[in-house]
Amino acid sequence: MILFAKAALIFAALTAEVCNDIDTLETSIVRADRTSTHVPSQTLQGERLERLSTTTVADALKYFSGVQIKDYGGLGGQKTINVRSLGTQHTGVFIDGIRITNCQNGTVDLGKYSLANMESVELYNANKVSPLMTASEYASASTVYLTTKRPEGSSCSGRYSNGSFGSHRVQIHGSLARSFFADAEYQHSDGDYPFRYKSTFEDTLGIRRNSDITFVRSECGWFTDHLTAHLYFYDSERGLPGGVVQRISDKFGDVGRERDINTFAQLAYRNTWGDHSLRVNTRYAYDFLHADSDFEENMFVHFNNRYHQRDAYLGAAYSYLWNGLTLSFSPDFRVSDLECDVYGLDYVYRTDFKSSAGAAWSWRGLSLFSSLLYTGIQDHSSMPVADYLSKLSPNVHISYRMGDITLRAFYKNVFRAPTLNDLYYTHVGKRDLKPEQTSQIDCGASFDNGKVNFQIDGYCNEAWDKIVCIPQGGSYNWKMMNRGRVRTFGADASVRAAVKDFSFFLTATRQDVRDLSDPADSDTYNHILLYSPEWSFTAVAGYARKGFSATVSHLYCSSRFWTYADPDDVLPPYNCTDAKIQYEWKWFTFSAECQDIFDIRYEMVQRWPMPGRRFQFTILFKI
Repeated sequence: MILFAKAALIFAALTAEVCNDIDTLETSIVRADRTSTHVPSQTLQGERLERLSTTTVADALKYFSGVQIKDYGGLGGQKTINVRSLGTQHTGVFIDGIRITNCQNGTVDLGKYSLANMESVELYNANKVSPLMTASEYASASTVYLTTKRPEGSSCSGRYSNGSFGSHRVQIHGSLARSFFADAEYQHSDGDYPFRYKSTFEDTLGIRRNSDITFVRSECGWFTDHLTAHLYFYDSERGLPGGVVQRISDKFGDVGRERDINTFAQLAYRNTWGDHSLRVNTRYAYDFLHADSDFEENMFVHFNNRYHQRDAYLGAAYSYLWNGLTLSFSPDFRVSDLECDVYGLDYVYRTDFKSSAGAAWSWRGLSLFSSLLYTGIQDHSSMPVADYLSKLSPNVHISYRMGDITLRAFYKNVFRAPTLNDLYYTHVGKRDLKPEQTSQIDCGASFDNGKVNFQIDGYCNEAWDKIVCIPQGGSYNWKMMNRGRVRTFGADASVRAAVKDFSFFLTATRQDVRDLSDPADSDTYNHILLYSPEWSFTAVAGYARKGFSATVSHLYCSSRFWTYADPDDVLPPYNCTDAKIQYEWKWFTFSAECQDIFDIRYEMVQRWPMPGRRFQFTILFKI
C-alpha cells in the first residue's frame, strides 16, 4: 500500500505539471479521428445509435460482424465481447481514447456502460491507423472505442422508462453548449423471467430467480478546444443466479449476491502546432467487488470475499510530419494493485510500462503504416511473484485507394499478460505462466461513395500458449496452464446505405475456428472451438421523417458446441428480432420498444437462458 501511495503521489504531480503547461498553449480546434476505410472498422453513431433498441454498449456491439457477445442472462448478467474468436481479454475497451482496465481478471463488463452519453461506438480490428496513438492502443488484438457525446447546445432533460420483469429507469441530464454535461441514472429490474430448458434428458419450465439488479450511475464531462475531462461513478447490487441446474432443494439456480462500485476520473489533452502534434492522457480508477455466496441454500461452493483495485495511468503521444513521412513516439506508464481478503493471497501491485514508435507514409493513394510496441511488466508482493515480462510486438498496415475503392491488408502480433487471478489466485494461480500470444493476417477491400459503404475482409488468426483452467484431481481443484492453441479462418462483410428517409446496415461473418491444442487428444484436436458459431448475420433497417422514427433489427447465430464430450451437445441456432418506434412532439419524445419480438428462447452460454420477449416504454422531457 505504501508503494502504491508513492506511485499515486508521483502520478498526481505529473498530472499537475501537464495541466500547468496546458494553460500556456495556443488555442486551435482539433477533432477526433473518425472511422477510416484503411483498416477494418465498424461504427454506430449519432441518431442511428439512439434509434436502436439498445441500452448498454454490449447491445450495440452485437450488431457488428465478427463479434460474439457472451451474455449471462437478464439485465444484471455480465456481458463481455469476443472479436474474431481471439478471446475476451484480447479486446481493449477505450473511453475517449483511454483504456478501461481490470488487473484482476482482464475482462470488461460492457453492461455497466450506458449509451445515454455516447456519441459513437466503434470497433477496429487490430487498431486505428493514426500516428497520434498512445502505446496502450497498440496492445490489443482488437479495440472498441466509446466516444463521449459533446453537447451541441444547452439543455435539461428527464427520462422515465418502464419495462418487463419489474424494470424501472429514471434519468436526469443537463448540459451547457460545447462545454459541459452532467448525467445521473437509477435503474431496477426484478429479473424474474420465465424460461424453458430442454435437453436430451430434461424438459423444464421455470422462473429465473435471484437475477435482479439495482444500480445508480452518474457521470459528468467537461470540454474545451484541447481538453476533455470525464468523471464516472457506478454502484450496483445484483443477484448471482447461476446456471439453471436443478438442486436437491428442487430450485433452479444459486443464491448469491454481488456488489460493484466502479469509479474513474480521466483527463485527455490534444493539440497541434504546425507539423508537431501532442496528446497526453491521465486516469485514476477505483473498483470494489463484494461477492457473497455463503448461504445455506447453496449446496457446494461458499465464498464471501471483497476485492479492491486501484489503477493510475499516464500516457503521452508525439508525432512529427516531415516531407510526407509522419514519425510518432508514445510512452505510457500504469500502476495497478489488488487487495482482497482471500486466504493465502497477499497484496500485489503491478507496474506496466509501454512505449511505441511508428511511421506513416502516403503517396498517390498508397499508404504505409508500421509500429513497434515494447511492453515491460513487473509484479510486486510479499509472496513469490512471476518473473519480469518484456516483449516486442510489431504491427504493419498497407492500403491503396483508387477513387471510392480502397484495398488494404495488415499483420499484427500482440500478446496479453497473465492476470493477477491467473498467476496468484489461491489453489489456481501458476507463477510461471507464459503470455498468451496472437498473430493476425487480414486482407480486404472497401467501397464508399458517401451513400453506400461496403467492406469485406478475409483473415487468418492464430493464438497459442492460451491460458486455460483445467481440473487437477477434483471438482473444485483447478490449475491455470499454458495449453491452448487456436487457429481461425474467417471472412467479414458489411454494407451500409441510405435512400431518402430509409437507412440499412447489414453484416455477415463466416468463421472456421479449430482447437489445435493437443494432437494426441482425438476428442478435441482439430475440432470446432467451443462457443464458436460458423455463421452469424445482423440486419438493421430504419425509417425517419418529421419527428417519427422506426427501427427493426435482427440477429442470427448458428449452432455452437458447448462441450467436447458429446458431438450432439450443441446450442441450437437462434434468431432475435428487436423493434423500436419513437415520436418527438414539442418538448416530449415518446418511444416504445420490444426485444426478442418472437419470444425465441435461446442461450448464449449453456444453461444461462435469455429473458425472451420484453417491452419497454419511455417518455423524455427536454428543454
